Amino acid sequence: MTSLAIRLKELNDDRLEEFIELFADRIGEAYVAIHRMGQANDKGRDVVGFLTDAKHEGPWHLYQCKRKTYGSALGSGEALVELGKVFHHHAGGGAYLTLPTRYVYVAPRGITGPLRDLILNPSTLKAELLAKWDTHCKTGITARGGEPTPLTPRLRSLIEAYDFGQVSYLSATDIVKHPAAGPALGRVLKVPPGEAPAGEAPAALQAEEIEYLDQLRRVYGYARGTAFTTVDAILADDEYGPDLGEHRTRFFEASVFKRFHRDNTDALALAAFQKDVYLGVIGIHRRGHATGFDRLCAVMDHASIMATAIGGTLVRVPVRQGVCHHLANEGTMKWMP
Repeated sequence: MTSLAIRLKELNDDRLEEFIELFADRIGEAYVAIHRMGQANDKGRDVVGFLTDAKHEGPWHLYQCKRKTYGSALGSGEALVELGKVFHHHAGGGAYLTLPTRYVYVAPRGITGPLRDLILNPSTLKAELLAKWDTHCKTGITARGGEPTPLTPRLRSLIEAYDFGQVSYLSATDIVKHPAAGPALGRVLKVPPGEAPAGEAPAALQAEEIEYLDQLRRVYGYARGTAFTTVDAILADDEYGPDLGEHRTRFFEASVFKRFHRDNTDALALAAFQKDVYLGVIGIHRRGHATGFDRLCAVMDHASIMATAIGGTLVRVPVRQGVCHHLANEGTMKWMP
């Protein structure tokens, strides 16, 4: 974790905002939309997450990225200016009609002790912003040479009414330890997520596997010369039951693998892996085969020897084979028409 935190500290502004955008997308806050806004005239917003379709007219969260180029931690003065910007632009009535219901300083290099004390004591943070407005915010909010921003009665009332318990911070260490960091670590820092856990087929048939199982039901019936009326009848069959059981295990191996990488890897990498499997086996699938069972066996055999990887890590055989069943389940590469 230490080395990852160091790498996160070295990201430039754009890459840090990209990282936090991906991080916010997986943080589990049920955002309906996430926008990366950090640029000139962003009105104090780097990355925002909207909790409803009302967007800036409803509840929203703000992630304010403070990279600190020269290794210093984020201090109270700069932090107060960033907070002041939010109240200033809200009071102006044009940028956002509501204040953020969560304000997060993203400070990879950490924050100073005095700022930490302020954040951990919300009423003190509120009092400090009011007391130090003229010192930090009056000339710090607008661009150099711009008009001063005095603490007007309107601004004072907004600050006094705001719940400063909604203000928090994240350091580089906090971020890389967070369960939501996986996709961002994979896409921005190119960190492999490790090995996905193995999957097992539940005893009871699941709704998610019905389509490919029905195709296999017809495959086995054609091979037997007598139709199987149900999947359970195949599972109870001495000849084909064990084979179908292994195919179900492969399907769920792939299901667990895909869920793991959706949570821990860039989505583009997972899509590329599945496309690689498809392109690797579709030629075998399309060849003339005496029976559907022969096609099934040929595709499984070929999938077992393909050197298909995700994030530079070779994927296990049952996962590659299971992805073939997912392709059948989706109708992309059916076992039987």
